[in-house]
Amino acid sequence: IENVVTSFAPRPKKAWWQSENGVEHVSIQLDLEAEFHFTHLIMTFKTFRPAAMLVERSADFGHTWKVYRYFAYDCAAAFPHVPHGPPRRIDDVVCESRYSDIEPSTEGEVIYRVLDPAIPIRDPYSPAIQSDGLITHPRLNLDWEQEGRNLQGRAAGKLQFWGGHPVLPRPSGFAHQAQPSPGNGLQCGVPACLCCGNAEPCPRTARLCTATCVGAEPPQLHAAQPGHMQPRACEPNHAQPWASTVCGLWCHMPCCGAVPAGCDCNEHSRRCHFDMAVFLATGNTSGAVCDGCQHNTMGRRCHLCKPFYYKDPTKDLRDPAVCRACDCDPEGSLDGGLCDSADDPARGLIAGQCRCKEHVAGPRCDRCKPGFFGLSADNPQGCRRCQCDPQGTVADGSRCDPVSGECFCKRLVTGRSCNQCLPEHWGLSHDLPGCRPCDCDVGGARNNLCAMGTGQCQCRSHVIGRQCEQVETGFYRINLDHYTYEAEDARLHQGSVVEREPPPDRPASWTGTGFARMLEGGWLEFHVSDVPFSTEYDVVIRYEPQHPEAWQEVVLKVLRPSPVSASSPCGNTIPADDQL
Repeated sequence: IENVVTSFAPRPKKAWWQSENGVEHVSIQLDLEAEFHFTHLIMTFKTFRPAAMLVERSADFGHTWKVYRYFAYDCAAAFPHVPHGPPRRIDDVVCESRYSDIEPSTEGEVIYRVLDPAIPIRDPYSPAIQSDGLITHPRLNLDWEQEGRNLQGRAAGKLQFWGGHPVLPRPSGFAHQAQPSPGNGLQCGVPACLCCGNAEPCPRTARLCTATCVGAEPPQLHAAQPGHMQPRACEPNHAQPWASTVCGLWCHMPCCGAVPAGCDCNEHSRRCHFDMAVFLATGNTSGAVCDGCQHNTMGRRCHLCKPFYYKDPTKDLRDPAVCRACDCDPEGSLDGGLCDSADDPARGLIAGQCRCKEHVAGPRCDRCKPGFFGLSADNPQGCRRCQCDPQGTVADGSRCDPVSGECFCKRLVTGRSCNQCLPEHWGLSHDLPGCRPCDCDVGGARNNLCAMGTGQCQCRSHVIGRQCEQVETGFYRINLDHYTYEAEDARLHQGSVVEREPPPDRPASWTGTGFARMLEGGWLEFHVSDVPFSTEYDVVIRYEPQHPEAWQEVVLKVLRPSPVSASSPCGNTIPADDQL
């Protein structure tokens, strides 16, 4: 069978090539007319699979041949000189039995891969690996003589070659479909240096691939190493699993700088490869996948911005500055500062908009929401809730300082959480000032401090009541001016006693029988003999002015009967203290 091409469309499973009846040894040889990089093949048999077969190739247009793999139901009997079992290295030639069983009787497959995925390969683009896949003539030798199985008949089925080049001739006995290898990328059938435009041949170490120039009408072709020529060859189109043909001279060096046909990378890349999964997902429209997207772009067509970048809606997609860096605070935004990559009203996305954590707000996610404080990258919610007492804080009690967390207290309230009254105040409540004064009795309480919850003042002995304003039963309370000395009983100098009757309709504003009227320059001398002990006393003078103007000066002197003892409570008194 030699070089018969067909597509079997539109009935891929209802048509096939078959061999002549009764022929037990069938050979299928294809002349590809050029060098190709072969990756794998799949044979689908309409009848039983052969008892034994081998796959071989020629890389020098049929002058020499090399066996790729042996397949047999009984490897020991069919190929006794060939090792059995799975290969351990890429270049191992072994015999396998898994594709030669009697079942299934129809649509059984035989699969061969040049680069077995089970064998690790350090560099799939090394010269040795590339050379192992170089092919000009594939050949299949099938043996249909099944000893003991009585299965003589005709060979029928389909043959599928997968290789780097989309255009392959087909045999006149098996259906043939040429498609790129899924998952392996597009490897060119002929590593060419047929370059156009400003593209130049690349070093041998570059990936073996050809490119059709885009935008050159007509293309200018440059050939390198013209000594290695073939009469015709065709370049791949990365968008389709078939080729747009550009025929000319070829060599072992690929092109650099040219944009491959079918690549639509929005001017962010000049390289792409074919992916069958993408081709099928796009409804057989395009399988081109861009490689090495630049300008912070990514995606099959370099049409998306990388994470932490967003598409500027004011710029064209082909603009080198179309992707701008996100301006999000990494402490307050989700995913470390990720922003919406593009406008999408259906999904509620706005290009460049930061996605804040639960308790964070602001265009940059750089501040806590009202009622929260302490922005931190370690907090998955961003900020902590304010711990404010609603009775002691202003407004609704939910706000605090966004950095320190200190609450905003009412006028008579204090504390970080506004849960305490100021000194000398009690009764935290929702009232406008927040707390009430203690108002402890000056005489009955030790001071003006009280309990914050009850308002109880600190009472002296035998004094009771919240404000210490009541006397215990069995005791009485003296007034603050209990020790009273009447002026009319004092020794007067330039003064006289004036008696006064108390008014019948209101309490008298004086004590004793009346007043002592004193003239300017006069003095009074009080004799104090009933003070029970030495301590601090306040001297209070009550008087009624008879002149519209206030006194200009009043002098008070304390005359002691003897020097002050150093051991008494007044031991630190100096002479100046006795004159006011």
